[in-house]
Amino acid sequence: MATVVKRKYTALAACVAVLVLAQPAQAHPHGTVQCALAVDFKDGQPHRLTGRLLFDQAHSAQASAVLRDPATLKVDEAVQTRFLFGLRQQLARWNWLLGAASGGNAADLAELEPPSLWWSSDGRLGVNVEMSITPTAPAEAAWGFSCRDPSFYWVSEFVQPQVAVTLAGCAQAITSPAVKVATGPQAGMVSVEVKCVREVSAVNSTL
Repeated sequence: MATVVKRKYTALAACVAVLVLAQPAQAHPHGTVQCALAVDFKDGQPHRLTGRLLFDQAHSAQASAVLRDPATLKVDEAVQTRFLFGLRQQLARWNWLLGAASGGNAADLAELEPPSLWWSSDGRLGVNVEMSITPTAPAEAAWGFSCRDPSFYWVSEFVQPQVAVTLAGCAQAITSPAVKVATGPQAGMVSVEVKCVREVSAVNSTL
């Protein structure tokens, strides 16, 4: 009987934890998520987008209270598994709180690895997401990468606006200053534009 009760509790707790981070959008945002981006390029086109998402103190505290065993203060692995399952579904609805576009055309993002949780030194909940990108533009075109919530529940910020994105696979990269949209339907979105000059292979460099 105790086992049944515990299973019901952990399932309920997981649902509560997901709802903490996935409440319905209202007329204004209700939380803040900071992000750091990393993009891997190949032949002048992006093919992998990694996002480190860091949620605000209030939402993190609520999630922590549900995820941690009150007796030991350690994360309950069973609850975390259920939490990640629900969070994964919700992040997919939010398009992973990430965006990649070139010339006004958004690229399709597909999950490469399931999201994973981490905790910052100040107790905030972090989520790592790793996505593949289907390019929508020629090689070496300018690309914009963003953190934003289409449901407008979250306001987005870069953890370090001066280093909003880390790039790999470029012989030369041109990065524009990060931009924050303050008005309109995408208010709270932050974005950065980059152009990657492809690396010259060792074979080509000998020609």
